[in-house]
Amino acid sequence: MQYLLAHDLGTSGDKATLFTTDGQLVRSAVEAYPCDYSHGNWAEQNPADWYGAVCRATRALTADVNPAEILGVSFSGHMMGAVLLDGRGDLLRPAIIWADQRATEEQEILSRRVGDDRFYAITGNRNNPTNSIAKIMWSMVHDGCGDRLAAALNCKDYIIYRLTGNLGTDYSDASGTGAFDLNTFTWSQEILEAAGVPASVMPEVHASTELAGRVTAGAAKETGLLEGTPVFHGCGDGTAASVGTGVFQVGQAYCSLGSSAWISYMDDAPLLDPQQRTFNLAGIQKGRVYPLGAMQAAGLSYNWMRDELCRAERMDAGANGTSVYREINDQIARTPVGANGVVYLPYLMGERSPWWDASAKGAFLGLKKETAHADLLRAVMEGVTLNLALILNVFRQKRDFSALRIIGGCAQEPVWRQMLADALGVRIQKLNLLEEGCSLGAAVAAGIGAGVFPDASAIDRFIRVEDEAVPDPAVTEQYAPLLERFAEAYERLRGMAF
Repeated sequence: MQYLLAHDLGTSGDKATLFTTDGQLVRSAVEAYPCDYSHGNWAEQNPADWYGAVCRATRALTADVNPAEILGVSFSGHMMGAVLLDGRGDLLRPAIIWADQRATEEQEILSRRVGDDRFYAITGNRNNPTNSIAKIMWSMVHDGCGDRLAAALNCKDYIIYRLTGNLGTDYSDASGTGAFDLNTFTWSQEILEAAGVPASVMPEVHASTELAGRVTAGAAKETGLLEGTPVFHGCGDGTAASVGTGVFQVGQAYCSLGSSAWISYMDDAPLLDPQQRTFNLAGIQKGRVYPLGAMQAAGLSYNWMRDELCRAERMDAGANGTSVYREINDQIARTPVGANGVVYLPYLMGERSPWWDASAKGAFLGLKKETAHADLLRAVMEGVTLNLALILNVFRQKRDFSALRIIGGCAQEPVWRQMLADALGVRIQKLNLLEEGCSLGAAVAAGIGAGVFPDASAIDRFIRVEDEAVPDPAVTEQYAPLLERFAEAYERLRGMAF
């Protein structure tokens, strides 16, 4: 038997998965690690915790596997971070991760020196404080580490460094830093000079499928892997999920519907939206790009609704031994399109696409005396769905879409899949593996690098479409004016203080 080992380094833990090269999921393991949110809008982690989790998860998955049969190891990881090393390879400070928003002054500096439109044209991404480049700038000033800074990495790149002793990154992680030129697939000297960050700090960039190095003797003792096992660069989690859903040809698209949600598709050049509502990530090979629009509170809105509005349903489910989700979704299915006039704005944590408004707030609008409990439940699901429809409409500037593959925990709900199909006017295709998209993308990258897969089409060994929701044209027509009303509701409330 031959195996590929993939690690998905998320915000709360490492989900490691062992696959066979013929497409079988052998087993998974999750090792948690903490995140420090104790300082306002900061978000930090200790990279040593990541490495410890990788070592523990690797040992758990491979205890009864001949280590010589593991053909390669690869990674997916959270993006837009700043792992800062000195010349000896030691950490200068805790990692600043994607959720951290402290670097607002640095964002403003880049606005003045580069210009937001120019920044977007170069990087395919908005100038914002979550970009790695702004975090590096912040640390050089506030930590006083500028003279000692030798390398700036992302999460998975640091783990690869610990396993192999080599520094590097891949195109996708580079594209999330705010310092990478997506037109040339090289670091942007213009942005680095404006940021005051030496080009030597930025690691060499490779395709996700390229060999990053081999497991050292020390790392072999810590992980249980065989010394010399190939390690491949892998990809940032956004790109890994795209590959893991089978989106590997221009025009293919998917939706990830979890606590947050996004829609992405593959293209041969960045989509530069005049309103900068969406952004772009590089693919696993040079020249391929994934335009992407992400919203903050998708499943998070549903879970808020479940916890705060559905106490009776939770009690009934507990008493009857049924699922609370079935209790909720049966009511949603019986409520008409448009929730009898109720509109829900799903902005519980501000919003990214399409508004990019950190101060946006959630709201119910259109309440009347006759408004029923079920109307509120349907309005929540429709609010998330309509926000996703706005994102897809941005991409329709350039491409037509007939189908979206769907992954994520909320993709299990047939009522939601049908609502998406009707509101977006596309077929919604549920995959057999809903939670392994990032791990699958990393495994495919390793398989290509190891020479056992010809290209990303090998994902078809792992996944298949299990169910398809087909849009009802009459219902799609009903959603068109509702989408306009939804967008207008946000616009009218924009800037109000709550």
